[in-house]
Amino acid sequence: MRNWTRALREESRYIGMSTVVFIVSAIMGYLNTNGLLRTLKAAGIFDQLEQIAKSIDHNPTFLHAFLTIFANNLLASVTMIGLGLLLGLVPFFSMLTNGLMLGVTLHLAASESHASPLFVFLTTILPHGIVELPAAILAAAFGIHLGMAVLRRFFSFVSPVLMERSKEEWQGIRRRIIPILLTIVSLLLIAALIEASLILYVKPLG
Repeated sequence: MRNWTRALREESRYIGMSTVVFIVSAIMGYLNTNGLLRTLKAAGIFDQLEQIAKSIDHNPTFLHAFLTIFANNLLASVTMIGLGLLLGLVPFFSMLTNGLMLGVTLHLAASESHASPLFVFLTTILPHGIVELPAAILAAAFGIHLGMAVLRRFFSFVSPVLMERSKEEWQGIRRRIIPILLTIVSLLLIAALIEASLILYVKPLG
């Protein structure tokens, strides 16, 4: 437990950065839905979500829905962390894209239901993402940190002091990687349980 809280505390700056990127992009998506919707569709951003929905509709069992959602989210998280080594660009743009998608989706859902955006967010979007979003933000934060650490290591060769700081940073990253990964996997397991239940047992009642 101590290692877990310490790991999150030491990643707090990057967690905050990822959260800000997500929130700002969500607001941008909500305010610019008409222009962004066409762009996101043309880029195939919604295709993966549609494929997941079709897969669950084709085999609407709880186990299939749970495994499909968990595997998709785990792959996305691992990708953000692994490709974060490329200067943190992939997790940054993943948070940006996810935020835009959420903003656009919220605007469309509120318009179609003629309900307030806050009501739609609290009753429709938040239940699905209340656990999944923190996992995604944490994965993006760790990926961005890896990218920044790579960049700092590159520049550390000009100074022994910078090199020593870089070595200490990478020691900390190696120490935190297991608690961070366990936290992400745990959150994604819970998120998949919640989302599979909502999709199969709650939505049909609406």
